Amino acid sequence: MSETSAQPDPQLRRAKLDRSRRQRLEARRTKAVRNVRLFNLLKAGVPIAEIALQEGLSVRRAREVVQEMLERREVDPPAGFVQLQIGRLSDAMMVAHAAMMEGNMQALDRVLRIVGELDRYHGFRSEKGEPAAGATRALAASAPALALPAPAEAAEHFPAKD
Repeated sequence: MSETSAQPDPQLRRAKLDRSRRQRLEARRTKAVRNVRLFNLLKAGVPIAEIALQEGLSVRRAREVVQEMLERREVDPPAGFVQLQIGRLSDAMMVAHAAMMEGNMQALDRVLRIVGELDRYHGFRSEKGEPAAGATRALAASAPALALPAPAEAAEHFPAKD
């Protein structure tokens, strides 16, 4: 037997490597799609047990997957929780705003509460409802205050009709 017969064909070896790369890429895509589904379910407030049932996972494995997702995104769990809450509040804001626009005045209270919570998560308001330390300076610097002209100035700009 010669040495060359013991070595696999280079083309065959390359084809196997290409196939394994394709399989790895497909597995990554499948996992990414699953992770997006899991995150959206979490954001919607679905309990881990329900997510595990929908995805065909054990509750323990579902928790592990969520923890891995947060770790891979390179955010600490509190920041991941903040992102999750902001996503949930944004969805709730859309629903409350739509109800308010349809004439449900009770939804106005919901919109104001959600705006307050979003402000808190974005750092514009503290837990106690007071503006955060740097928030007022940041907000003041971001846009000039709008004001109506004084009555005397308004008369110059808008003469009375006779």
